[in-house]
Amino acid sequence: MKSKIHKFTDVTINKNICKNLSILILFACGGNKEQEQAKNLGIIETHPVHGAIVQASFKVLGNCETCKDNIETAARFKGVTFCAWDTATKVCTVTYDGRETNVDAIEKAIAAGGYDTDGYRGDDKAYAELAPCCQYDRKK
Repeated sequence: MKSKIHKFTDVTINKNICKNLSILILFACGGNKEQEQAKNLGIIETHPVHGAIVQASFKVLGNCETCKDNIETAARFKGVTFCAWDTATKVCTVTYDGRETNVDAIEKAIAAGGYDTDGYRGDDKAYAELAPCCQYDRKK
């Protein structure tokens, strides 16, 4: 009798392992498609972190520490768990819950604050109201 229970447990465990591997493979394939689409939008990098948590990096124009504060503040809304903009590289790295937001929404929020991203031109009125040190040379 113990032998049958043991075999049943092995079969159940094997089915669960196969099921989990299948889910992992499907997620990985979907991630590659998402990464390709992201690259087409000028996003430097996206990758799943854990479950629906995703990390992405993209360019945002700016100059100084004030820009850094403005950009990071603009990107902090529901679903965004982390945002850091590097003044030297002009790269913004965000971590967000993919069920609540996406890179496009984050870039739009930053652009609404007057900062140009790879995907969006910053709002002209908001740009004009930035501190003089934050007004970088814009592409026409």
